[in-house]
Amino acid sequence: MPMPCNRYNIKIFVSRRIDVNSVAVDNPLYIPARCGAFFGGDTAVQGDDAGDNISQKRNSFCEFTVQYWAWKNVAADYYGLCHYRRYLSFSERKYRRDDRGLVPCAALTPSTMRRFGLLDAETMAAKIVPYDLVVPQPAPIEKMPLPQGRAKTVRQLWEAHDGIFFEKEVIDRTLLLIDELAPEYSSSAREYFASGFHRGYNCYVMRRELFDRLCRLQFPIMETIEQELDTTGYTDEMRRTPAYVGEMLFGVFLHHVINHEFWRVSQRQLVLFEETRKINRLTLARRYISFGLERMIRIASKPFFPLGSKRREACKAVYYRMTKAGRK
Repeated sequence: MPMPCNRYNIKIFVSRRIDVNSVAVDNPLYIPARCGAFFGGDTAVQGDDAGDNISQKRNSFCEFTVQYWAWKNVAADYYGLCHYRRYLSFSERKYRRDDRGLVPCAALTPSTMRRFGLLDAETMAAKIVPYDLVVPQPAPIEKMPLPQGRAKTVRQLWEAHDGIFFEKEVIDRTLLLIDELAPEYSSSAREYFASGFHRGYNCYVMRRELFDRLCRLQFPIMETIEQELDTTGYTDEMRRTPAYVGEMLFGVFLHHVINHEFWRVSQRQLVLFEETRKINRLTLARRYISFGLERMIRIASKPFFPLGSKRREACKAVYYRMTKAGRK
């Protein structure tokens, strides 16, 4: 029997873009928050610019500005984070995952919200509170498409994005900063980077104690990396280097607490919704057709346009200009 969700103070913050009017999930456990509210957006939605905040760092910290705001300003027993397009599934049905370890879905609608168990707060709470940590299933790296072929380890995965997401030297700098600022994670960090499973995407629900530890690991290192970077000539993508470091640290933290400590862990599927704006039925039908075609094209084009490659990014830019898709 589902337990009343108000017995536990569970808050899952949904990092929303200020320039996309995403559909809100009608569930009191989800707290929509504008990522980079310092720059504007719909003031009817809670911003990450109140109290102690780093909202102005949106362009380099991405959804971590929402995480920081929650850490410094909100009291909860369980803290969660999800991206406006990425949600943990609370359905017991298992869906086919893509090569990135994500369950692709065309649109975020009431129907798909029900499909993935996002609407029933009491049922969700019943699946959260028996655990200390609810996280995405890890993704096998050998299956992931990369700009330079395939990889076998987490380190090779990140190094494959050298000059695209960041400069690869930042990996070793991050490891040295872990040694200096959080040495209790040093051994786990090297284990994780040598492992064959990616733990990323910054989506989770966890007890307050674990959330506080995660933030204390991530933010000092991310801020140090940001201060040390010379971003002259950087693309917008590379300016997000601190956020990518935060994602690496998320993986390190999960590897450590799952493999070297004794916490109750639930690993669930992570869903990627291609469209999150409210659309009419005709547009939705077209979107599903387009989604199917896009998936077929992506599969066929992988050998020629690997994920993250400069060729792929150039083609995406042309596509968005032609279709005015405006999606990221």
